[in-house]
Amino acid sequence: MRKSVSVLFRGLLAASMLVICMACTATAADSSGFTVIRIDAPEKSTDTSTPRLLGLRYSDDKTPIPISQQCGSHLFATIPTAFADRTVEPFYASLIPPAEDLSIYGYSVLDLMARNVVSGDSDGKIHVERPVTRAEAAAMLVRTLCVPLEDGRDSGYDDVPAGAWYAPLVQTAKAYGIVSPDTQFHPERKVTREEFLTMAARAMDCAGLLDLTMSPDDDSIDYADASSISDWAQSAYWAFGNHNAIYNVEIPVPFAETLMDNAVFWAMPQQAATRGEVMEQIYRCLQWLPVYPTDAAIEFGLDIQMPVIDGSTSTYPFTDAVYAALFSNGSLHPDKPEAHSKSHASYERLINGEVDMLFASVYPASDILALAEENGVELELIPIAYDAMVFFTNKDNPAENLTSEQISAIYVDNAYDNWSELGGPDALLYPYCRNNDSGSHAQMERHFLHGNEINETIRQETTSYAMQSILTDVVSAKTEAPLGYGLGYSIFYYYRASNAILGTEQYLKLLAVDGIAPTEETIADGSYPLSNYAYVVLRKDTPADAPARRLAAFMLSENGQRCVQNAGYGALQ
Repeated sequence: MRKSVSVLFRGLLAASMLVICMACTATAADSSGFTVIRIDAPEKSTDTSTPRLLGLRYSDDKTPIPISQQCGSHLFATIPTAFADRTVEPFYASLIPPAEDLSIYGYSVLDLMARNVVSGDSDGKIHVERPVTRAEAAAMLVRTLCVPLEDGRDSGYDDVPAGAWYAPLVQTAKAYGIVSPDTQFHPERKVTREEFLTMAARAMDCAGLLDLTMSPDDDSIDYADASSISDWAQSAYWAFGNHNAIYNVEIPVPFAETLMDNAVFWAMPQQAATRGEVMEQIYRCLQWLPVYPTDAAIEFGLDIQMPVIDGSTSTYPFTDAVYAALFSNGSLHPDKPEAHSKSHASYERLINGEVDMLFASVYPASDILALAEENGVELELIPIAYDAMVFFTNKDNPAENLTSEQISAIYVDNAYDNWSELGGPDALLYPYCRNNDSGSHAQMERHFLHGNEINETIRQETTSYAMQSILTDVVSAKTEAPLGYGLGYSIFYYYRASNAILGTEQYLKLLAVDGIAPTEETIADGSYPLSNYAYVVLRKDTPADAPARRLAAFMLSENGQRCVQNAGYGALQ
């Protein structure tokens, strides 16, 4: 389950700085939210003597901007809108270890020191194992946001003296909603793990990097230690968990032995958090939460707006690959769909104008074409990858080949009940089919049905209602007494990708059709008779400069074809 962050990508060029994002309204009276800026990154440093951080800082006082990172040839930063007029510049900071063993927290501590989020004591030590006070926790998070500080004279807390070093930081944390308003703050009390995670979640929400507006369902926190998390901390655990951005705290052995398979994050939530733990959590927020566009997104104008995408189940890897290629932390982009509809439903949504484009692994079925015509819509299919329809059976079935005529006779007429009639062994034949609104059924219509329907007996007895289930159905179809083997069909690249998850190739094998086996080579050169393409599908009246057409153009670029391969499909030659 993934919750989108509230970030809107919009472009406005101004001098050497590009403001591309406005997000979140903070609670401080003098704040109007956060803005994402970008500048060109400098040429790569040739100094490799020590590890170095490349970041952004304000030019006037050289203050580092903690939420900043390089993405392609640009440097990005998320800054308070109140500072949007300040000039920024790139800088390098050497990551020099302080005078102590940083244990497992080494790189995250050095990174946060370079970003001015933490500093050592008078001896240069960080004390990663020391518990963190509530005042220290608030200070780290305020420095992470790099927001304008309050004056510290009126925090509203009876136990925060105006002259204390932490007074302006605590007052600012309260103004931005990082800590709760109350009469007592307890600045010297040790902050618990769940307290800090909640404070960190509020800070990231304020910057537009996390969304705390949705409350988790009762059963949505599935950590093994969920019952020990306080009610007020549940939303923070849920939000960070959805973004895979929770630091997995080392679990003591006696506690670990009681766990089952569920992941445990920030185990023992009422335990005091150490400096190392909170630094690691902040570091992960800075690395894993910002969503910034890559050079490819900027080149094709997709940093400004992404199209609304849908498609068949089998083509969701295209969407995954596209967002990963176009954005840092692309899975968190607010426009990324959590899933695709099935093939038939996605075509309906495109025709109805609910989505801008589809990734489709099959040509539209006859009823989809009729629906488009009825609604006065003309569909445009742009090939972006190779694919093919394939037939498979149990791996220990000696049969190797089917002819196109035999396949039609099997599924239209239910003409055979034994593999021996098809040149195979003396074994019963169990043909499985897909439901009529699936993409695989559209392939059957295109290649084998010739205006007919799949035989009613087969439809009633052996219909598989999901792409994955037809694989597992054929695996389990094998019988011993009497001997029998299943037969099914799917899409080549989905079949191959499923092996990584289900291990289907231990149990299934692909059949040749008309004497040609399906391989990447025979599909690409068209010699395999059921070769076809995967497509971007648009409404033909989609404007030339629309985001959907920009994404279609991207898919045919070198980077787009790399997405095709990353999605498990065959790149066009």
